[in-house]
Amino acid sequence: MRMTKQRKLILDIFKNSNKPLNAEMIYDLLPKNEMNLSTVYRNLELFNLEDIISRSTIDNTNYYYLTDSKHHHYMICLECHKMIPVDCGLTHIETSVSEEHHFKITHHDMTLYGYCDECQVKLGL
Repeated sequence: MRMTKQRKLILDIFKNSNKPLNAEMIYDLLPKNEMNLSTVYRNLELFNLEDIISRSTIDNTNYYYLTDSKHHHYMICLECHKMIPVDCGLTHIETSVSEEHHFKITHHDMTLYGYCDECQVKLGL
């Protein structure tokens, strides 16, 4: 993969972010008139195929984050929308289910919804 100016801009946004981003969020953080939204989407798909970024689907929207050594998922607070990363515990289940059903799993996604500590207190839960 050739590192273009546009790809570098997108990767820099990820490096400066501490949360998953969707395509529209990335587009809004780019310098004006640098690229169109479809270019952002194309580059996100390429980065995902190259395993540079990972994707999670949250509320029917794809969010992306830099791939690190540990695959993880997110818990999302329904009140403040805080996104909390959690380690993936599905790897061993994925392997056994794949073998049992002779099914080649390419990826999985899991998002947990609820209320963070602060919002539980605020809401009296």
